[in-house]
Amino acid sequence: MNERYERRIRKRRKRSIKRSVLIVLTLLVIGVTGYGGYLFYKVSTASNQSVMEPERGTQSALREEGVDIGKDHFSVLLLGVDDRKESSEGRSDAMMVATFNQDDKSMKLLSIPRDSYVNIPGQGKDKITHAHAYGGIDLTIQTVEGMLGIPIDEVVRVNFDAFKTVIDEIGGIDVSIENQRVVDQLYKESKGEISLHVGENTLGGEEALAFARTRKADSDIMRGKRQMEVITASIDKLSSLSSVPKYGGVLERIGENLTMSMSFKEALSLYPFVSNLKSIDKIQLSGENYQPGSTYYLKLDEPTLSEAKKELRNHLNIEGTSDNLNAFNHEEQAK
Repeated sequence: MNERYERRIRKRRKRSIKRSVLIVLTLLVIGVTGYGGYLFYKVSTASNQSVMEPERGTQSALREEGVDIGKDHFSVLLLGVDDRKESSEGRSDAMMVATFNQDDKSMKLLSIPRDSYVNIPGQGKDKITHAHAYGGIDLTIQTVEGMLGIPIDEVVRVNFDAFKTVIDEIGGIDVSIENQRVVDQLYKESKGEISLHVGENTLGGEEALAFARTRKADSDIMRGKRQMEVITASIDKLSSLSSVPKYGGVLERIGENLTMSMSFKEALSLYPFVSNLKSIDKIQLSGENYQPGSTYYLKLDEPTLSEAKKELRNHLNIEGTSDNLNAFNHEEQAK
């Protein structure tokens, strides 16, 4: 009798354990799919709010055929724009070009110094930062394509509020500061509110923005290097599991302060690629001060620029760009 009773007890315990496991699994599935649906909704809403198409259309004039960013190698122009009316007139405060190679799952990142002395179509030689103020996204794309000799397939424009919000939402980023002058300059510019140190630092949104923008401690070239460090640190943080719960807060603000040429479907197609990036290489330009009158410019070093062009073209695996670029420049000059 006791044995029968014990067997019944054991069966009940097994059934109870099975029920508990099923309940836990069900809750997990509901939680994961519910959060996934929540993120899907957030991405969709944000993307619908922030999508913009350049006047040129979806295809670069330097492309003979359209690009499928889910399958083909492609490029993205990243613009950080100071939208504060009292200080900027819409100038691009940060400008980077990222190229993506689908074959080896790699990314190359080039920072373009804002004072670079380049040809702006229809405006002549000027600082590249002025292209956005003169003609917005389209003129900026044309200027960068003329400078680098590569097609710009997509563009992402973000203002300072979005930048700070994203950094804060993912819990800050880790960067290494090697120069004491940078530490001192940030402390001075913030009137003591930003106090960092040489070595590893975890930066919140306000600190990361200040770190990426300051150039009085050294130069515009080094400023570009810091901006690339912030971008790569952000990618590292976003790809970590600990940041997943933060995506909802990030996505909620995308539509408010970010515009991009990619559609919702295209943005989703990039997830497998970006999540499996194997390398991010940073390309650094160089130059010298150039001041023909009262205005300061940065005259880029031609051999370094030429090497950067070659590296980006090879990464995109494009041919015939020079001929297309010559035709493109002639058309722009004729306008």
